[in-house]
Formats: sequence, C-alpha cells, structure tokens
Amino acid sequence: MAYQVILMGNPNVGKSTVFNALTGLKQHTGNWTGKTVDPARGRWNLEGKEYEIVDLPGIYSLEGGTPEELVAADYLRAHPPDVLVVVLDATALERSLALALELRKKNFRLVLCLNLMDEAERLGGKQDLSVLTEAMNAPVVPVRADRKQSYEQLRRVIAAASSAKDKDTFELSLPNPKSSAGAVPNSSCELIWEASEIAEAVTKQQVRGRRDWDRLLLGKWTSVLTLFLLLFGLFYLTIRGANLPSELLERALDAFGGVLKQCLRKLPPELCSLLVEGVYGTTAKVVAVMLPPMAVFFPLFSLLEDLGFLPRVAFLADRPFGACGSCGRQGLCMCMGIGCNAVGVTGCRIIPDPKARLAAILTNSLVPCNGRFPTLILLTGILLGWAGEQSACFTAMFLTMVMLLSFLVTLGLTGLLRSTLLKGQGRPFLLELPPFRRPRMGQLLVRSLVDRTLRVLARAVRVAAPAGACIWLLSHLRTGGRPLLELLAAWLDPAAAIMGLTGTLLLAFLLSFPANELLLPLALLIAGNIQSPELLFTARTALCAIVFTLFHWPCSTTVLTVWHETKSMKWTLLSVLLPTVVGILLCTLANAIFLIIT
Repeated sequence: MAYQVILMGNPNVGKSTVFNALTGLKQHTGNWTGKTVDPARGRWNLEGKEYEIVDLPGIYSLEGGTPEELVAADYLRAHPPDVLVVVLDATALERSLALALELRKKNFRLVLCLNLMDEAERLGGKQDLSVLTEAMNAPVVPVRADRKQSYEQLRRVIAAASSAKDKDTFELSLPNPKSSAGAVPNSSCELIWEASEIAEAVTKQQVRGRRDWDRLLLGKWTSVLTLFLLLFGLFYLTIRGANLPSELLERALDAFGGVLKQCLRKLPPELCSLLVEGVYGTTAKVVAVMLPPMAVFFPLFSLLEDLGFLPRVAFLADRPFGACGSCGRQGLCMCMGIGCNAVGVTGCRIIPDPKARLAAILTNSLVPCNGRFPTLILLTGILLGWAGEQSACFTAMFLTMVMLLSFLVTLGLTGLLRSTLLKGQGRPFLLELPPFRRPRMGQLLVRSLVDRTLRVLARAVRVAAPAGACIWLLSHLRTGGRPLLELLAAWLDPAAAIMGLTGTLLLAFLLSFPANELLLPLALLIAGNIQSPELLFTARTALCAIVFTLFHWPCSTTVLTVWHETKSMKWTLLSVLLPTVVGILLCTLANAIFLIIT
C-alpha cells in the first residue's frame, strides 16, 4: 500500500518542477500561471516503501470558487493524504504562506517545501528557517533547482512524516459553488495578516527588486510595438534557420527514396510504387516540410515561455478580450494553441466563467497551430515570390500580419458568441505576473525538440503513411478511363473556384483533416498525379490558400478534444463549422478583391 502524498501551492511557484524531481517524470513546466489544469500522478520508492504523489492545480485558497480551487478542494475531500506538501516561493514568502496557513487550520499533516531558494539568494534574500518551522509547526525543506540532494532531503522528510503513527484528521468546509462561487471567506484577512507577520519574522533580508523590463513590455506606448517586434523576430529566425536544413533534408530524403526503390525492385511493380511513391513519398514530404521549421520555432517559443512572456501576453490581451465579454486568460489559451490547438482547448479550463470558457474553446482553432506554420511559411514564400519579394524579412513581416489577422478574427468571433449564443456577464481577471527567470537551456532544448517537435512529427508521420497509400490508390483506380483522384478534384473545382482555390487544393484540405501537417505534401502529391506541381499555385491561389490555412476546420485531434471538454455534439460541430464559415467568407472576399485589382 503506497503512502498518499499531495503537492499543493500557489500558481507559478514551481510545483511541476518539484513533482518531476521527486518522481523522475517529465510533467511539462512553464513560467506562467495556470499551467497545471489536471492532477498529475507519479510514484517513487524509498527504503522499500512506495509513495504516490499527486500534483494539484495551483490555487490561492480552497474557498475562492474558481474551477482550480473547486478541483483541489473536491480532490482533498475524496482522497485524504498521508502528507500534504505545500510548495512555497522563497522570493514571495508572504503570498505563499496564506494557503499553507489555511491548510494547517484544516489539520493536515504538512511538509513545507521552500522552493526557488537559488533565485532568492541571487536576489539577496535571506530567511531564518527555524523561525518558519516553529511558526508553522511543520518541517521546512529548502529546495534549489541546481542541487539534486535538496530533493533527496525532501523525499526523506516526506517519508518520515508519512510513517508517523498518529494520523491527523481534518474536515473541509467548502462553499457551495452554485451559491458562493467567487466568494472570499471571512477569515481570509486573518490569514493574510498572519502570513504577513510570519514572513516578517522569518525574513532577515528582503529580496531586491528585479530589473523592470515590464515598463517596456507592458507600457502604454511600447507594449504593442514590442509584441510586434518579438513576433517578427520569432518568425524571421524560424524562416532563416529552416531554409538551408529544409533543402538539405529534402535532397537526402529524395536520395534515400531512390535507394529504397532499388531495394524493393524485386517486388511487384504496383506494390513497389505503392510503398515508394505513395507511403514513403508522402511521409518524406511531411518530414521535409515540417521538421526544420519546428526544430527552430519550438525552442524559440519555449524560450519565451520560460522567460515569462506568455502571461504578459495575457495581460495585454485582457482589455480587448474584456471588451468582447471574455478575459485575458483566453489570450493565454491562444498562446497555448500556437503550440497545439488541442492543448489550447484543454487549457481553456483555466477560464472560470463557463460561457467564456466555451467561447474560448470554439474559437481556439482560429489560431494557427504548429502543424499549420510550416505550410503558412511555404505558401507565404510562394506568394511573395510571385511579387518578387521572397526575402526572409518580408516573409516574417507577412506572417506577423497573418497572426494579427488571426487575433482580430478571434476577438470578433468571441464578441459575437458572447453577445448571442453565449451571452453573459464577464468576471474580473486576476493575473499574477511571474518574474523573469533565466531558462535552463538543457531542459528547454530537450522539451522543445523531443517532447514537442519529435512528438508532433511522429503523429504526422503516423497519419501521413496511410494517407499516402490512400492517395496512391485514388490515383490508380479508374472509372470511365479517368483516375478517381482527378474526378474528385474536378468535382470540387466549381466550389473551390469561388474561394480562389483549385479542386486539387480543396481536396488536399479535406484529406488533411487527420492532421494539418499533411496539407502541402498531399497537395503536391495530388497535383503530381493529375498535373504538374508547378501549376498548382498562382499568386491568387497562394493568397487564398494562406487565408484558408489560417481559418478552416480544426484537425481530428482538436475536434475530439472539444468533444471531451464539452461532452456536447452541438458545440463540437459548431467548433468545426465556425472557423470553416469564416474561412470560406474570407477566402471568397480575398478572391473577389484580387480579381478586381488585377
């Protein structure tokens, strides 16, 4: 029987980092509030005994009424722990102690983990841990990210507390979420005063103030320009860094395809063609298109994430989203959607208002995910190539404007939903801006390249192989003397022409529903079986393809995630219909304007 341990603390105090260090797992960590939306579980063994630990979402109180607080309170009620580990922030002790005091008054057996000690020491802070131990009547373990032995000490203190014979008892007096959501308990002021007194007694030297970069990032006149320049720099470095590797990788994969064809030449010609041209050809195109941009984009995006950039985007987005009936947390979910729309949909759980949360879920796919970025980069290069401006600088500028369009459309559709189907009064937005922290580059590279880039690429490859086989079969099965692939593209041509696309492109959009990463490789493969790939794009089709890539139905994974989050077929279908209608309308408009101008 494993000892039950629960990990709790305020948002953004490093709970996931402590959880990973104790269990050896790789729970995603991030320097922003609301990162943990689901309880995470792990185990470790010490001296023949097993310990099961659960990392609950970060909260400020058990009685605030937010979704995270209700989840934490319900879990504590249903699963009383042997030991409750409260993670405190050594750089902001007073703020962290209020929750620990509330938990102590519930008669939990506590172990206090004083995290971020290295950062506090770097900023000149000093604490008397013996005073904190006496005041809280609980063991205190200082933890430093750069010293693994501090986590070993934490394990042993947890083990000692777990094996104590006199089990504590507790009762939770939780509010009814239907009658008191958002209410603050009468004793909250007392807890804050007590936390302030203890922190004052413990602190021997205050933490020095940090360099105020927020004056630049959040300033009234500088914030928009700074955000624009950061996005521009992100896209520029991605494009410049991916150009040469893309070319080299494509050549290498083509060469390997020739070798593979020679190795399979003894097979029947049809089977060899299916495996090499269909399965391998599609998979190779997906890898060549996706891998280099993602290998550059994800480390850069993770760097901004670890620095603490994402919550500042949420802060800047709060005013425009507030005007639309939502809040800045939706801006944070948008940033998560850039990595993956399915993750962005799951992240919408941090939005406390149910109707605002549903509006964020329905509009999250309007933000281009990682699977669409390589396609957008290549299509932008094609479009600017027609205009004679194919430099990385112009491409990055265009992509930045594309992101701005995505943000504006998301705002507009959110406002429309909140004033019609999901009408309701918005709630105040409370956001704690985390400090700027120095990223740990080793962990950043592993997380961005292995946990993100390779995971997304593996998913795309799993889908690309059968999709390539399907395209090959459609191109070789004939009816009336014409391949089925050609007939399907011709059948879609009239509808595609209205949108400024071709039947080939529209068919590629439909077949890439399992994964957005397949769009451009499938389009090239279909064009290669019907016509010359060089005839696939004109300036007009490239422009309309960019618009429809930005706004169309979400991928199958995102659709399933929406169903999982809403448990409603109506809202799931609407999450598919809304971006599709927006894409069709904007494509038609762009096509009409292009025809008028030219």
